[in-house]
Parts: sequence; structure tokens; C-alpha cells
Amino acid sequence: MDAFLVSAGTGALKTVTAKLAALLGDEFNHMKDVRKEIEFLSRELDWMHASLEGMSKEEDPSDQDKIWMTDVREMSYVIEDSLDDFMICLDDNKSALPDGIINKCRKLLNKIKAHQRISKSIQDYKTQIEEVGCRNWRYRRNGVMSTRDANEMVDSRALVIFKEASELVGIDEPKNELISLLTGDESSSQHQVKVVCILGFGGLGKTTLAKQVYESLRDKFDCQAFVTVSRNPNMMNVLRTILSDISGQEYAGDVQHLIEKVSKFLQDKRYLIVVDDLWDSKSWEIISRIITTTRINEVAESCRSSHCGHIYTLRPLNAMNSKRLFLKRIFGSEEGCPSHLMKVSDDILKKCDGLPLAIISIAGLLAGKAQTFDDWNKVQRSFGYALERQSDVNKMIQILSLSYFDLPSHLRSCLLYLSIFPEDYKIGKERLVLRWIAEGFIHEEHGFTQYELGERCFNELINRSLIQPADSYLWGPVISCRVHVTIIEFIVSKAMEENFVTLFGVPNTTVYPRRNIRRLSLQDRNEVGDALVGLQENMIYYHARAVSVFPAGSLGSLPSLQRFRHVHHHLSDLGRLFALRYLGLCGTWIHELPEDIGQLQYLQTLDVRSTHIKELPSGVARLARLVNLFCSYHVHLPDGFGNLRELQRLKEISLWIQSPSFAQELRRLRNLRMLDVHIDDLTKDLVSSLCTIGMGSLDCLIIRTNQASINLVMEPWTPTPLNLKLLAIRMIHVPRVPRWVGSLDNLQDLSLEVVELGAVDVGLLGRLNVLVRLDLMVWTEVADRSSSTQEAERVRISSTHGFTSLRMLRVGSWDCGFGLLFEAGAMPKLQELRLMFHRDKTRSLTHGEFDFGIQHLPCLTIVRCGITYLELEEAHSVEDYEPKDPARHALEIAVGSNPNQPKLYYGF
Repeated sequence: MDAFLVSAGTGALKTVTAKLAALLGDEFNHMKDVRKEIEFLSRELDWMHASLEGMSKEEDPSDQDKIWMTDVREMSYVIEDSLDDFMICLDDNKSALPDGIINKCRKLLNKIKAHQRISKSIQDYKTQIEEVGCRNWRYRRNGVMSTRDANEMVDSRALVIFKEASELVGIDEPKNELISLLTGDESSSQHQVKVVCILGFGGLGKTTLAKQVYESLRDKFDCQAFVTVSRNPNMMNVLRTILSDISGQEYAGDVQHLIEKVSKFLQDKRYLIVVDDLWDSKSWEIISRIITTTRINEVAESCRSSHCGHIYTLRPLNAMNSKRLFLKRIFGSEEGCPSHLMKVSDDILKKCDGLPLAIISIAGLLAGKAQTFDDWNKVQRSFGYALERQSDVNKMIQILSLSYFDLPSHLRSCLLYLSIFPEDYKIGKERLVLRWIAEGFIHEEHGFTQYELGERCFNELINRSLIQPADSYLWGPVISCRVHVTIIEFIVSKAMEENFVTLFGVPNTTVYPRRNIRRLSLQDRNEVGDALVGLQENMIYYHARAVSVFPAGSLGSLPSLQRFRHVHHHLSDLGRLFALRYLGLCGTWIHELPEDIGQLQYLQTLDVRSTHIKELPSGVARLARLVNLFCSYHVHLPDGFGNLRELQRLKEISLWIQSPSFAQELRRLRNLRMLDVHIDDLTKDLVSSLCTIGMGSLDCLIIRTNQASINLVMEPWTPTPLNLKLLAIRMIHVPRVPRWVGSLDNLQDLSLEVVELGAVDVGLLGRLNVLVRLDLMVWTEVADRSSSTQEAERVRISSTHGFTSLRMLRVGSWDCGFGLLFEAGAMPKLQELRLMFHRDKTRSLTHGEFDFGIQHLPCLTIVRCGITYLELEEAHSVEDYEPKDPARHALEIAVGSNPNQPKLYYGF
């Protein structure tokens, strides 16, 4: 049942077909009439699904088509809810009654009633389908199905666009002009506030430009802050962010006092504050400092007039810069366009008219297509001649619409789902993917987990430039995203049009009374109370499938959960929410879960991180379909958690508060793929359990332990957990790299804390052929010492040491003597290098040399370095005291001589 897809375009049609097929099993084998009716309904629904699938790809369906599509989707949800009610009733009849003649008779009677009920329901479904289906003959279209292979990882060309904003084409001229406006004639206006407002429509690059100016000037000021206001701002949070950025202080109080506190701190200081995305003058009256961005002329005039400031009207890119940006996104360079695509590229760029977001969006679409003239020309023709007559805003919408309808149906659903989150909200990838799965958007595919397939969808949306990466690990996967304000406006309008989501507390959105709510999102805690009054009086929310509240602290304002019987998201008072698949309570004030949580037999994800829950009830051990269990380190697991045979991911578990049988229970979780555990002492029994599950599905193991576990970390683990792809052992300083780590042939990501790092360790690690990320905290020194003289020798890495797949290396610590030396041919694919070392200890170790061979790393793009030195028996950051330090000087020479011209940053 859970393997079938729900989509924005076709509703729950495929899920209903699957659930009807389940009724064709032995349970109703003797009811031939019912079986024939179910088979008829399934065929009808398959035809409806194919018709809707084709129509949902049309950019501008007729009003009649829209009505018919809405009717079919709504019908599918109603039938699915009815089937869920019936299936849970069957489950109760199967398990609730013990043996005994009276109970057997009662069970038989219930079964007869159930059969009568389903017979009547099937007739009702048939009537509904026939009534809706008879309309279809007028509007039937022959839809063409298309499929695309989802990329398994984020395209590095997409990350260049988002992460390396400093290299975006066409930005240097406006950046220099803004810097001149802000810093010019400082002698005559030393104590005068200067204000510059960047004006331009959505997608033009205002935020990117403001960020680049901010990064260029921030070091010239005593304090600085960058804050996003957006359309519906919480000014208390905005002011708190400013105070935190400029002073590091936290504050809880009223707005007026907070304004006074910020003003007092800024008095007699040179400060730089960027206020991004202003929508009204009222917000500006509370905050009035330096750089603002807005798309509204009146707001720009308010900013300018308040401090005799400037309005900088941002212009579209010229033809040359448009082409540079376009080609860089698709081909990775500005000269990569084949000759047969040059003309069609120029035609596409003319229609983008210099809008950076439009260029990036359309390039993201083309990057996933074959590089043939026909495929590109189809995209060019899809714009239509009408685009040339559109305003800038409508042109942007037309381009986004083209990218949207090019998506496969499941990706359109995933994208529309982002409409439930507030504007400028940072959305964690893990949270998002698990919610997609709970909604049924992610199908099953042999050889992959649903989470892995969900990650593909996430990465594909980044590759198509429809979402922007917000955070990532030191090197590796993106872990959160944001949605550009113009794109969120587009998908909200689509989601509201299709009744995919109902939004409260969002400006310029209309909530229609007496409309079935499918997914409810409450986005303004100041309006939640008033919104819920209207919700209870005017809205039909019995069929709600998801309820989301932003912020989570407003959870207590919701009405009784008995009204949300089919809800698939987070709330408390859970017993009747039989269809619940995702329960996310992270960051709420919940203190306990009810025992009847064990009745939620469809629950897939339980997230109680950062709550006040100390112990999970015993009912959690009965959640037969639970796949993800996320706790905080103070949460006690119930006895019998080993019964959770479908569990794949278990995070943030502390061993010392668990029962003595924890290791034995853990061994039973043979489907476990990810374990994050905090251990006071690594016992032999626990190591045995880790090795047992490591021979099964476990591919990610994070252990936090203490010094008492050194021997068990260093001793061979038998059997070695060969399937591990990620291993992190933290909070323990082992003498050297454990030998058994060298046999982990599938390892891609390794984090260790070692006392010393020598040539033998480097040789062992270099043989890990698929290792992509290596994080080594080295606490004493990177060196080899002669056993006879104790004289230190530098550790050299050459082409013979392997490291054939390594992309990111972090090595050293603030107290480390650093004797590493990269030779020619070393680490041929390394892109990011992070070094941290003690300057004086390193100088002693290397005889005054600070040449680490960085110039020999051919693919290096980023170098981050943290340097400390000893002064008055305390370690200090060298960049705070010695800007001309010899270590920094040597590093800058080495980085400058690297042929790939990597960027150098100080700080770790």
C-alpha cells in the first residue's frame, strides 16, 4: 500500500487502486459480486489516472478541464479516507477479541457487518466514479507519459551558481557602485548614517548583490548584521537577530525596549547592517540602517528620504553576462557550448531578458536534457511569442511555469509541498524527505530505500535550480534548502489553485469557506487563534492529511485532534489518528507521549528531538512500521524496542540511561542502516552488537564515547562491519588510526580524533579507494619520530598513497604541531582542505618551514586555515594579533601558486 504514489496532479488515485486491490485478497474471496465491482472500479480509476496525468502537464488547461480534474482529485481523497476507516475496522476485528465461543460469535457477526458495509461502500464508490467519469468524455485528452532518471547527487555546476556567488557574472560593476555610495566622502559624514536601498523586481539578484557588498565591507566596521525581513515579518525576531549579530547578546522582552538596546549598543560605533527584502514602510520605520533591498518603489523612497540616502535601481544583465551565466550553469564553463546549440541558446536568452533567476531556472531545466538542437528548440518554442509582450514579472512566471511543467509528476508534488513552509524558511533536507515519504510522494524502487529515493528528488530540485542549498557539511551533501521568494510565490499560487494546501497567516492568500482541507499550514502565531476560529466554523477538516504550525510553539492552539482523523503530521493526543505516518515534535514543549501511541500502526517517523520528553512509552515498541526514530540524548527507550524490525534510522541515543539489555535489543534490528549513539563505555557486548548489525544493512555509524573505551576502539572488531559508508568516532583521542578501519572498503566518510598521525596511518587511509571525506582531529602532532633519536620527520603524501576519491580533508587541531607535506600528484581530486595547527609547535617541527605543498593539489578550490600560537601561556588566534605572520605569508604564497587558484579563508 505504501509503495504507491500520491501526487498533486492525480490526487490519491493510485493509492485508492492499491487499497482496492488489497480487498481482493482472501478476506473477500467468497464475495464474487464485490470482487467484480472492485475490478471494475480499479479499471475505471486507472483510466482516470492516465487522463489526469496527461492533463496535469498542460500549462494552461481550460476552465472545464480544471473543474473536472479538481472533482476527480477530491473524489480520490474521499474514497481513500473511507477505505482507511474500513481497513482499520478490519484490523481491529482481527486482533481485538481473544478466543472463546462468545467472542468467536461476536467476531463472526462483526465480519458479516463489515462485509455488508464494504458492499454498500463499493456501490457508493461506483456511483461517484460514474458521475465524475461521465463528464470526462467532453474533455478527454491523449496525454503523453514521460519519465526522467533522477540524479543521484547534486550537480556541482548547480552548487557553483548558489555557493560561489562572488563569481556570478555581471556583479562586479553594481557591487563597486554600491560600495562607492556607502564609503564615499567619509571624512565629511563620519557620524552620519548612510542608507542605500537596492530596488528591483523579484529574480533580479538584489539579495545576492547586497550579500556581496556586505561581505566586502564587513571587516571595515566595528559591528555588522545581515537580516531578512520578507513579506510578513516578526519584528521581534528581526531585532533579536540584529542584536545577536552585532553584540552576541540574547534578549527576551518587548519590541520598544529591544529597539533602545540596539540603538544604545550602536551609539558611537561604525556599523554595517543589511535589511533584506522589505515589503512595507512600517518595517523600515522600526529599522533604519545602511543597506536595504526591496521590489516596491514606495518602500525605497521611504528608506531614501528618512536619512537622505540613495536608491540604487538594479538593472538586468547585459547580453554578454547573460550568456556567461547561462553557459556556466549548463556546461561548467563559459566556452563549453557546442556550435549547433549557439543559435538556439541566443534565442532562449533573448526571452530571459537578463533576469538572473530566469536564466538560472531555464539553464537548470536544460542541464538535465540531451544536448541536441531538437530538445533545446522545444524549450525555446515553449516560451511562445506572447512572452516577448509580457512584463518582467509575468515573464518570470512564464519561465518558472515552463520549468514546473517539465518536472515529472512526483517532483511537481514534492515542489508544491514546499508551499507549506513560510517564506525564507530554512528547510532541513531530512525533515522534508521524511514528510514527502509520509505523504506518499516517494515510490519504492528495488535496491533503494525510500529515503535514498527522496534524497534523489531533493537533489534533482537543486539541480534544476528550483530550490537553493542553504547549508552543507564540511564537504558533502546539502543538508538544508531555501526557496527563492519568486518561486515560493509561484508554487503557493499553484498549490492553492489545486487545493493542495490551505494557508493561514499568509498575506494575499484567500481561504475559501466550506472547502475540504487536505494540508493545513498555520504560518503566523499572532493570527493562529483568529484563524482557528474561522477554521472551526467554516472549514471542513475531517479529511486533513497534514497539519503544520509555524512556529511549533503555537501547537497548543489547535482544536481537538479528533477532528483530524486522517492527519499525517505532528500533534499530540494521538490515539484516534490511525493514518498518522509522520509525527514531528522537534523543538516543542511536549513532556510526554500517551501510551496509546502504540495504536498508530502506520507511523513511519517519530521525532522527539529537543523536547522535554524523558521516556518513550512502552507502546512505541509496538509500532510495527516505524522506520525512523529520532530522540535526544536524555530519552529512555522502552523495553522491547528490538521488536521494531522495520527500523532503519535510530538517532541520538544515550547508552547510560538505557536498560542493561540495550546491546541485545540492538542486535535484533537487522534492517538498521543508521545509528547515532552516545556511550559512556564501549563494552565488548556492545561492540559485538555493532559488528553484527554492521554485517547487515548498517551503513552509517556515529559513536560518541570516552577515554575508557580506547582499547576497544583500537582492538580489531570481529566481524568487521564491512558495509559501513560513514563512520564517526568522537570525544575519544585514540593513539593512532585503528588498523581495522583499513578494511572498510565501502567507507566514504570518516571522522576520528587521534593523538598522532604518521606515515603508516596515511598509508592505511589512502587505501580506502571510495573515501570522499576525511575529518582527522590530530591533538599532538602530524609527524614520525625516530625510535632512537626521537627526531621528528615530516609526513609526506605522494601519488603512491592513494586517496583516489578524496574530495575534502580536515586535519589538525589548535594544539597540533603540523608536519604534513603534499607532494606532486597527491590527492588528485581534493577540492577542499581545512588545516588547523599551532604555529610555534609547527615551526619547531618543520625547522621554521610553513610550506605544506598546497600548490601541488591540482583540483583544490577552497583552503581554510586556523592558526594559533602561544602567548602568556594561552593560545590565541594569530589573525587577531599578527596580520603579517610568517605562517600566513607562506600559506598565501602556496595558495597563490596553485594553478587552480583556490580561495583562502582564515578560521576553522
